[in-house]
Amino acid sequence: MDGSKRGRGRPARIDRERIVQVALALQEDGRPLSMQAVADRLGVQRPALYHHVADRDALVALVAAARIEEAMDESWMPADGADWRTWLEAFARASRASLSELTEPAEYQLFVGSVGRRQLDQVEKLFAVLLRDGFAARTAGLAVTLVGELVHANVRSVLVLRQYDAEPHRASIASVVAQDSEAFPALRAVVAEGYDADVQFDFDLEAVLTALEHMRR
Repeated sequence: MDGSKRGRGRPARIDRERIVQVALALQEDGRPLSMQAVADRLGVQRPALYHHVADRDALVALVAAARIEEAMDESWMPADGADWRTWLEAFARASRASLSELTEPAEYQLFVGSVGRRQLDQVEKLFAVLLRDGFAARTAGLAVTLVGELVHANVRSVLVLRQYDAEPHRASIASVVAQDSEAFPALRAVVAEGYDADVQFDFDLEAVLTALEHMRR
């Protein structure tokens, strides 16, 4: 029964897991995600949610982690004997695939409970391979952070392209260039090549992996 139709009696029992479940259900129903919508579905006052989730950004982060847990199981992980490059590339591609399933980008992810433990177990194995293959701990941390930032930036482009025919800032550049056939010849040549988020991701990842090869001890 929808929590918003609860009658008098004992108040709805909620916890972080229940809040996330309701948030996921709202997204699946195509409804905007908000603290008020979650509270209404649970049949509680909105302030009750803040005992478990700090704010909407934290809620989005928890939902993102739950979505990733659904989409990113251990099947992405290479064989134990695979080298660092194979592991880091597989991690990047699996992360991008799972994040691309989100309906809106999360500014960060929260790793809590069994979901967080499962994801961190995978990251632990990735770091173990990086350290085994000659990266200093600090460099390994910087490398995985860089790859994560690369993935998040590309996923933002993917999500924008789902909403618009082209990224607004790229479309505005093309519009300005089109107004004067004599101006911006170099920029015009670049714009004519178009933009493909998949191609850009492959290029970015290859550039990062090649650079990291020179940073091992």
